[in-house]
This record gives sequence, C-alpha cells and structure tokens, in this order.
Amino acid sequence: MNAAEYYMQKKYGEKFESEYIYNGSVYVHPKSNPYRHVVVDVETKDGMVYFHDNYVGYLKKEELEKYIYELVKPIYGECKVYIHPYGFALDDSFNKDTDLMTYVSNGNYALDIFTYENAENMETELNKTCSIFIENKLECNVINVTYITQENFSSLEEINIDNIYNSKDYYYSLDSIYDKKNDTGFSGIDVLKGRDCYGK
Repeated sequence: MNAAEYYMQKKYGEKFESEYIYNGSVYVHPKSNPYRHVVVDVETKDGMVYFHDNYVGYLKKEELEKYIYELVKPIYGECKVYIHPYGFALDDSFNKDTDLMTYVSNGNYALDIFTYENAENMETELNKTCSIFIENKLECNVINVTYITQENFSSLEEINIDNIYNSKDYYYSLDSIYDKKNDTGFSGIDVLKGRDCYGK
C-alpha cells in the first residue's frame, strides 16, 4: 500500500491514501477528494514490481462531462451528465498532461445522462446520442439515460445516483452498451420502467 501511494504521488504530484487491497489491486484516493476510488493494479515481473492505474479518468472527468453536455444538450435540453471511470488500469503513458481526446479514444467509463424532458421519443434520442459518440470517436462502455421529474432533477447530485436506480425513482431508464471487443458499435436499447407511482 505504501509503495502504491508513493507511485501515485510521484506520478501525479499529489498525496494519496490507501483504502484496501482487493484481487491484487490497491484502492486509493487523493487526499483532496475521498470520493475518487482509484484502482492501482500491481504487477510483479522478473523480480520487479510495476504499477498501473486509472486516475486519469478522474482527472478528465469534469472536462469530459462538459464536453459531452454540449454534444447532447440539443437532444435532451437541460440535462445533467456524469461519467464514472471503470476500475481498469489505463495506458501507462497516460498522466496528468494527457489531453481529453487521447483519453476518450481509449478510456473506460460509463456515462449517465439525466433529463426531465418528455420521454416520448426516448429510444430515438438515445440512438442519436450513440451516433454522436461514434462520429466523435468517444469511447464509452455504456450510455445510460434516465428521465426524472423536474423537481428531482433540480436537487440531483451525483452521490445520489445509486439510490435513484435502486429505488426506481424515475419514469424510464435506458441504456446501450458499446461492444469494444468486436468494435461493432452500440447494442440494442434496454428500457427499464420506474416504479408505478413515481412522479404522482
């Protein structure tokens, strides 16, 4: 754990704290933000120990969210966009100076879009969104679009997303998964209906 912290501090110029070890990976967070659960993979090869991490996904998070927001706003109107880096190590050449388009060309993240707009054309809108991602070469593992009330939208914070999904506090939630293995684009759309009394 100490070695992983040292590696991260040396690479990114900020202090990290270890949380736990799981399946050969050390989970750490920057002292400046305990909500960023960064994965540091540990590899032993020829008597040497090597580290690989996914922290760049968090460093690019805010910039990428703003970029995606501008792309999808014409489709969804006022919306909230959140990306969630996956716990897979990224390219070892990625560091704090990696530019956004380099990251998204090979990034591992999920995308959540929340909107209170009418869900009448929700599948068409998600298909348009998927096309935009392909056109702009935005690597994204899964796109999830959730329709909620305007009241819930106004008070929405990223920390509450899991609660929304677990309690089905939405009208509809749609997702499409990108097939990275075969590079065949996005899958068909799965549609989940929220709880019956939601919004009433």
